[in-house]
Amino acid sequence: MRRLAIAFLTIASVLIFQSRAMALVSVEARYWLSELDAEVKVTENGLTGTEIDLERDLGVDTEENFLEGRITFEFGKHRVRYAFVPLSWDGSKTITKSINFAGKGYSVSTDVTTSLDVDYHRLGYEYDFVKVAGNRFGIIAELKVFDIDASLESIVVSESESILVGLPTLGVAFQMGLPSVFNVSGEITGITYGGDAYFVDGEVGLNITPLPLVSISGGYRYMKLYAEVEDDKVDLQLDGPFIMVRVGF
Repeated sequence: MRRLAIAFLTIASVLIFQSRAMALVSVEARYWLSELDAEVKVTENGLTGTEIDLERDLGVDTEENFLEGRITFEFGKHRVRYAFVPLSWDGSKTITKSINFAGKGYSVSTDVTTSLDVDYHRLGYEYDFVKVAGNRFGIIAELKVFDIDASLESIVVSESESILVGLPTLGVAFQMGLPSVFNVSGEITGITYGGDAYFVDGEVGLNITPLPLVSISGGYRYMKLYAEVEDDKVDLQLDGPFIMVRVGF
């Protein structure tokens, strides 16, 4: 995970310093009060997977809060940014139905401990067609990388899966100035492969700038990942309010 984060930061730095323009650098710290709604199905070794609701079937605590860090380099109408948020959920339950996961079977009345860890990296480029008097509108091209580790453990059976997924996405971003020191901003990015697979990540927030180059925001974020391929399925929705502090240099 650290190597991946360093690689992303290196790419972002190269893209910026190749520009002749003076870059404005801003860093953000976000606190996301999220709720997870997730179903998964993993088939392996000829054993058809069970469709599992993480909260209902495995007792996973789906209400978790996360810290996210972002760094943005801005030069004129161009922006390059990197963001990282480590996501983690766990739970334990005496299961009330038989479960097949990644080629292993877990019988009714078995005590199962579950963990799901996702490192979510984002490296993006934004070009603002409109940028005037505190208002802007632009397009975003972004690579999103998910480093996923999932495990189900019992006294008898243990199984874990590790997946690294990269998704190229496109989207739009906007900011609209309001009276005084307020503005509204938002963005949405995603990709679709038809009804069988799609991903969307969007947010909207109200921002206040009490000091030059300092912003405080509150908003709402929604993220959805859905994929169904043959006998495998993931349906993950993560949403909730966030607060953010941004400082520019």
